[in-house]
Amino acid sequence: MSTIPSVHINDKSPIEEHHQHDSTSTSPTTRKSLHQNIFGKLRPLPFQYHWTVWYDRHTDAPAASTATATADYDSRLYVLHEDVADIATFYRVYNNYPWDKIRLRDTVHIFRKGVRPVWEDPENRNGGCWRFRVPKSKAQAFFHEIAILCMANEFQAVLEKEHDHVLGVSTSVRFNSHLISVWNKLGSNDRSIKALEKTIIDRLSPELRPTGTGSTAYFYKRHDENDGFKEAVERSKT
Repeated sequence: MSTIPSVHINDKSPIEEHHQHDSTSTSPTTRKSLHQNIFGKLRPLPFQYHWTVWYDRHTDAPAASTATATADYDSRLYVLHEDVADIATFYRVYNNYPWDKIRLRDTVHIFRKGVRPVWEDPENRNGGCWRFRVPKSKAQAFFHEIAILCMANEFQAVLEKEHDHVLGVSTSVRFNSHLISVWNKLGSNDRSIKALEKTIIDRLSPELRPTGTGSTAYFYKRHDENDGFKEAVERSKT
């Protein structure tokens, strides 16, 4: 059995390193502005919600039974870091994770602490996600911005009046792209879904914004529209 890429955290200050990087970086001003705006809000305070980083190892092996399927999926999920409570902890994890070592079809999730990154989790059952197919050349920058916006409550703020919640984000490696997802709790609330889409597109750096066509296509899908959803929910009840 192959090992999964793990996190090796050092004692350097990730925020200080990030600001030093920004001061000499040739990245667009818009991206600097996004980071500075988020840092300005978060440096003195913890996140409103705590987050857990998960690794999901893909397997093509069929399960022989319901019990085996449940045990098999549990064996695929690993906690990389259990409690990301503030921006400094996030960057200790993010800056020290070997993102280039993630295997094809494996996934890294960042989810609210206490919510498992599976359809059948009680918080997820009635939800869905926006899925973005992002070219490999832009995928890491895209996921970085999506993760920051999610944990900083930039997405959650626009869903409050709909009583909806953004529960997590995921990045899954494909052959020439990544599938990057933003999960929300209410998959039947069209106003919430549209508001989340608009906020994602508006807040991303211009060079990362998807067009919705071709190699940068994106779409929304409820979890109960996926093959295997009903079986997964039934397994979770046993």
